[in-house]
Amino acid sequence: MEWSADCGDDLRRSRYFEAADTERAPSSVGGSHLIDRILSRFSISTKVLAFVLPFVLSITAVGLMGLYASGLLQQRMEISNGTMRSLNGFRNVNAAMTRFLDQTSEETRTAVVSELSTQQATLNQNIAEIGTDGTGRNFLDEAIAGTGAVNEKIDTLWQLHESEVALAAAIQDHLKGLMAQQIRVSDEAQKLQRAVLGGENDAKSALKEADRLSAAAGQLAEVSKGYFSAGLPEAQFPYLQTQVAELVKTQRKIANALPAEHKGMGKELQAAINDIKKIIAAGDTSMDAGRAMGSILAQFRGFQAILTESAATKYAESVQKFAAVETGAVQAADVLVGSRTLIADVYDLRIMTATFLNVKDDTTREPILRQIKLIGDNLAVLGGSISDKAFYDSLTAAITPLLASLTADTEALVKTSAERIASFDEASRTMDAIWASLTSFADLQKDVAGTERQEANRLSIGTMIAGVALAVIGGIALVMTLQRPIARITATMQRLAEGDLEAGIAGDKRGDEIGAMARALAVFKTNARTKLEIESERQREQMEAEAERRRNDEEKQALDQQIEHAVGKLAQALERLANGDISFEIEGRFHGRLEQLRNDFNLSLARLRDTMHQISGNVDQIQNNGRQMAQSALDLARRTEQQAASLEETAAAVDEITAAVRSSSERAEMVNGVVREAKKNADESAVVVGSAISAMGRIEEASAQISNIIGVIDEIAFQTNLLALNAGVEAARAGEAGKGFAVVAQEVRELAQRSAGAAKEIKALINRSAEEVASGSTHVQQTGTVLSRIGTQIATISEHIEMIAETSREQSGALHEVNGAVGRMDQMTQQNAAMVEEATAATQDLSAQTDALRDLLQQFRIEADRQHTASRAA
Repeated sequence: MEWSADCGDDLRRSRYFEAADTERAPSSVGGSHLIDRILSRFSISTKVLAFVLPFVLSITAVGLMGLYASGLLQQRMEISNGTMRSLNGFRNVNAAMTRFLDQTSEETRTAVVSELSTQQATLNQNIAEIGTDGTGRNFLDEAIAGTGAVNEKIDTLWQLHESEVALAAAIQDHLKGLMAQQIRVSDEAQKLQRAVLGGENDAKSALKEADRLSAAAGQLAEVSKGYFSAGLPEAQFPYLQTQVAELVKTQRKIANALPAEHKGMGKELQAAINDIKKIIAAGDTSMDAGRAMGSILAQFRGFQAILTESAATKYAESVQKFAAVETGAVQAADVLVGSRTLIADVYDLRIMTATFLNVKDDTTREPILRQIKLIGDNLAVLGGSISDKAFYDSLTAAITPLLASLTADTEALVKTSAERIASFDEASRTMDAIWASLTSFADLQKDVAGTERQEANRLSIGTMIAGVALAVIGGIALVMTLQRPIARITATMQRLAEGDLEAGIAGDKRGDEIGAMARALAVFKTNARTKLEIESERQREQMEAEAERRRNDEEKQALDQQIEHAVGKLAQALERLANGDISFEIEGRFHGRLEQLRNDFNLSLARLRDTMHQISGNVDQIQNNGRQMAQSALDLARRTEQQAASLEETAAAVDEITAAVRSSSERAEMVNGVVREAKKNADESAVVVGSAISAMGRIEEASAQISNIIGVIDEIAFQTNLLALNAGVEAARAGEAGKGFAVVAQEVRELAQRSAGAAKEIKALINRSAEEVASGSTHVQQTGTVLSRIGTQIATISEHIEMIAETSREQSGALHEVNGAVGRMDQMTQQNAAMVEEATAATQDLSAQTDALRDLLQQFRIEADRQHTASRAA
């Protein structure tokens, strides 16, 4: 389509030029054709070369002028680039020097030296480019001289840096030494504090042990009081049983608290508790057991006295220990305060030194000097309170030289840091001078480059104008030579494209490329005619192929009809099979390979009929299983009869048991009379026991008074503990001026006097309790006489119980027979139940199988198949 459009345009242009030629004057047309005939002898490349050569020459002239101008500019650009590299390089040098001052190291020093060497080489290269007499060489010479001076300053800065590093390391070593002494002071303070805490813990432990011993004495008194208040052993023993666990815990608590001379009392108390457990475990609540228990509890009075004495000893021991602790606490407090102050001073010195090492000047050094003086003063204060003079002397000998060295090294470090900063400032001023020289050199090169650029521009513009004029003249001549012949050939190509194969072709005799195009167009015309002939032959072959396709479709339709017939027969047969009819076969033969399908289907029906016959045989076996179930039912009936006989035997045994029970009832009446007599005697014993209870009541009153007095003693002991603790705390706080301790001591003495008075009253009450216990013993003896008569009656009861036991043995024999009969009945019943379950399961299974098989057989028609088979056999 694009080619056709181009041809149309050429055709229109060709007609336009033909019309124009017609309108022109005859002389003009003739001249144009004469030029065309002359130029047609030469090729287009020759003609183009003839017209383009002047244009090429003009372009070459322009290019040469450009090379000249670019050469001038290139030289100035290289000089300018070198200058810019130098400026950028010295900016990098300045940044590297700043990093070297802030983070002085071998790496930053190497970076600065490397940058300076690079910039010195760049400056030498710039001097080589501009030459010996080049413009601005004096600026480059000044920059090179400044670079050498900066390089020397770098060496000086590095030496000062090494001095600073050495001084800083020495200062760190001094601080490490102070830290080591700081740890020594801390360890010594902790050791002293642990000693004070250890003494205080020992005093508290003695006080706690005294409390445990006093509480144990009170608990033993409380248990004794509760026991004797209960009255009879029937109430006393349960009470003791509730207290045994607490007594065991108390024994364990006081085992380690008892003094060495009374350690054996702990084992005696443990033995007494074990005896109490044994009596309670025996379950004997007789008077003998009560007397034995009373003798054990009588030991508690001795235990109480030992525990009270031991508690008083422990109280005194705790007071002595608290007094010893308060003396050491005052000294320890002074040493701890001094130690903590010294440790805090060293910490502050380390913080100040860290600040000084970041900013090394007199302002940051001044706090260090004040802190060093403060550490010396506090060290002297610590020497006045510490008791270990050897430790203090070694501490002073270690700290004093460290403080002196620290003072000297910080002063030297301030001076070295100031020198390094001054050297860096001088190097920075030199860098500023180098930067100014390079900037002046760059400005000068910029002015020279502007002058040379204007001269090159004038030459380039003149050359370009001449080249454009030659190009316009050659282009006009080239268009006039090539346009008309090409337009005529384009018109001919348009007619051929429209189907006009009779169109004439002009210009085929020319010797140039246009003549070759005309001859190629003639070949295209011949090929178009050949194509029309080939198209006609192709249409004829298509008509023959269509006739062959119609014949193949007819054969395919015939085959489809045969397949449809076979599928229809199979569909009918499958429908009868789905309805349960297997008494038929597919008659008639199928076409070709479809016959094999019919034979396979008929064979499958034959096998299915054989299967139906086998199912009929299985139905017969199911009937045999039904007969076996009937026989099992008969066996079940016989076992039921045997079970009835066993039940009769069980009834007879039950009668015998009834008679034995009647005899046991008569014996029970006799026992009841004896029990009434025993009850009468027990009433008499109750009167005697009432007298004993009265005596025990008086003992209870005396014990209550003892308990009150013991309570007063406990309260006094508690207050004594509080006062002793307050005295220790007061003395520790006040030091030598602890007047409060004297007041507390006076209170302790008064409480001790009250404890002595209460002890005298306890002694008198204990004597009275002994008299009352003697009276109670007499009444207990009378109770024993009455209880002996009760024992005689209990013997009579024992004989009757023996007779009841004999009757029980007879009942046991009868029950044994009953159990045997019941066991046999149970066994038979289990067997019958198992058989019934088996019979039931078998019956249900057989019934389900029979029903299923019958349903399946009813779905199929097999009789007609037999008739058909018989007819075929005949």
